[in-house]
Formats: sequence, C-alpha cells, structure tokens
Amino acid sequence: MKKLPAILGLLLLICIFFPGCEVENCPPNSMSYAYFSLVDQHGRSFNTSDTITIVGQTHADIVVYDTLPDGSLQPRTVQDSLISDTLINKEAGASSFELPFSYGTHTRFVFIYRSLERRYAGTDTINIEHRNIPYFTNLDCGSMMFYEVTKVENTRHRLDSLTITNPNIDNNEKENFKIYFTVLDTDE
Repeated sequence: MKKLPAILGLLLLICIFFPGCEVENCPPNSMSYAYFSLVDQHGRSFNTSDTITIVGQTHADIVVYDTLPDGSLQPRTVQDSLISDTLINKEAGASSFELPFSYGTHTRFVFIYRSLERRYAGTDTINIEHRNIPYFTNLDCGSMMFYEVTKVENTRHRLDSLTITNPNIDNNEKENFKIYFTVLDTDE
C-alpha cells in the first residue's frame, strides 16, 4: 500500500510525457514560393547592379463599407479590384529570389528597376497563370497550396526573356524560373 502513491505518480508522469502515439510529420516549410534565378544571356548567374523592387498584384472582389447619413454602415462589393503589395523593396545585388503566388489563378509581378544613382530605370511585368493544387497532410499540419504554372508572359524592357525550368511549385526550394538579362561581357 505504501508503494501505491509512487506507482500512481509514475503512471501520471508517463501519461503527461507520452500523450499520444501519433508522430507529427509536418514539413518544416508549409509555404510554397516560386524560385526565380537571374542569369545573363549565356545562362550564367549574375548579381544585379541596379536595385529591384518587386510588387505583386492580383485581382479580387473587395467589400467596402459606405457610411450612411444616419451613421450606419452599408456593405458594397467592388468587382475585380487590383490589389498590390510590395514583396521585395530595393534589393541590390540580387541573383535570385522567392515570390509567393496568389490563391487565384493569375498572379502578376511588376519589377521596378532603379540605377545606383537612384534614377528610375524602367519596369517589367511578368504575368503568370497557374492551377492551384490544395495539399492536405494531416489534421495536425493543416493544408498547403501547391501550384502548376500553365502560362507565362512578360514585357521586355530590361528583361530579355523568361523560361520555366520547373512548372510545379511546392514547398521544396528549387528553381522554377530563369530570368534572362542581356549583360555586357567584361571577361572577353
């Protein structure tokens, strides 16, 4: 009978430290980002000499609230509103970057270039159409969104061309796009 409190205490400790048999196999990175590499016309990686600001844009229906004369609020839906957010601000010397996609089927990135003298040097726009692929691991981990790129269009002001190296975007950090710039050869 004197050993009963010790046995109950031991059982209580076991119950506290081993609450369940389920092992969490959640990935360490639950976000999916598109990985862009910057390369020259020969396919070699290079660092930009200009600063780059990247703005992500998408279209969505937005609910706004109008204040009526009596002080009450009336909801109103604004169809197909442009939503913009600065994703990378004045990055200098970049050779690659990762950008998130929208949960819609279309994502637009606007690249704004500025020279080192802080003068405006131009913009390029990349329009990406993609298919969303919801991914569910288990209840503990929640869900993730993967993407499959179906179409890419871009302007060619500073950007020479863009190729898709891997159309499947998931939470594994691998190259998805190569952005080609024409760079003066200084080695030859």
